[in-house]
Amino acid sequence: MKIKAIRATPFRIPLARALGFAHGAMTDTRHVLIEIETDDGLVGVAEAPSRPYLYGESLRSIVAAVEDWFAPALVGTDPLDTGSLWRRLDQVEHNYTAKGAIDIAIHDIIGKALGVSCRKLLGGTEDKVRVTYVCGYSSPQEMAAETAEINQTHGIDSFKVKVGVAFERDAEALKRIREALPKATIYVDGNEAFGRHDGLAMLETCAKYGVAWAEEPCARSNREARRIVAAEGAIPILGDDSCRTLDEVSREIADHHVHMVSIKVARTGYARSRDIVGLCKATSVRPMVGSQGDSGIGVLAGGQFCAAFDVTRSLPAELSFHLNLADDLLTEPPQIIGGYLKLPDGPGIGATIDPRQVAKLKIG
Repeated sequence: MKIKAIRATPFRIPLARALGFAHGAMTDTRHVLIEIETDDGLVGVAEAPSRPYLYGESLRSIVAAVEDWFAPALVGTDPLDTGSLWRRLDQVEHNYTAKGAIDIAIHDIIGKALGVSCRKLLGGTEDKVRVTYVCGYSSPQEMAAETAEINQTHGIDSFKVKVGVAFERDAEALKRIREALPKATIYVDGNEAFGRHDGLAMLETCAKYGVAWAEEPCARSNREARRIVAAEGAIPILGDDSCRTLDEVSREIADHHVHMVSIKVARTGYARSRDIVGLCKATSVRPMVGSQGDSGIGVLAGGQFCAAFDVTRSLPAELSFHLNLADDLLTEPPQIIGGYLKLPDGPGIGATIDPRQVAKLKIG
């Protein structure tokens, strides 16, 4: 079996509800569909999210990287030769999500060739994972109403709450959400909006309302603030934007800036994400599976990875973003029942692409 072709198709899906955060708002999600075809007729799929402000990748740059660099390096090779995959990919610097999507699509092919799901391919057997819903920044009343609605409709009892725009509004939102959902797991995402003093103050407020942990309260570049807030803060710190690669995860752990790590398979693929799991276990840092504004494809890919490891499955995964999408590429959206994402029994990541939806949502 050899890789015959690699295709990269950019697409856009509007959000049903704008997602506000400390530095702006998302009104749609713009990704690139990666399809890797073999000479046996198998097609592995994944998606690469474009986040210029995090990774320096745009829709155009991802397509160009795939067409100009990665496809020429991989066409004609054996997809089962995963040992050489990242050596070939790393001949080019950066391009995190383009590489991550290729890795996942290759694993999708392998799962389909062997007739097993990617979670079994990675060593797991569980078919569901508990999920978190990401609540964007809006008024405290709207945020409380949104979380309560999601809890009632889908049984989700874990929520990531965006903070970092206005201290008093943040505190009021946490108060109202906690009153509406007294038993829910709540954590916050500061999107690097805080400095040392306001970061410590925010964590004190979080502790008051039973917030479990805080994601990236301080900027990646503010090393001293990160050190102090992690050491003196009232709740644990989750690394995300500072933990884009295995090297960055290693640095943040060694510098004692994080107590937890968000693994986003969209940017590290399955192989590098598995390395991060091993590093976290070796250093007693808890890993969890995060969200990259995934469509249904990314939700399933992340779910397969999360289900494969006890340590990732022990925390709720941010795998419900598709609930806020106005459309999708899949024939059937992922199912969340009683707060758990149900994973398909089929081979690979379990995603079935609807060609009509690709034609409808693709960009230029």
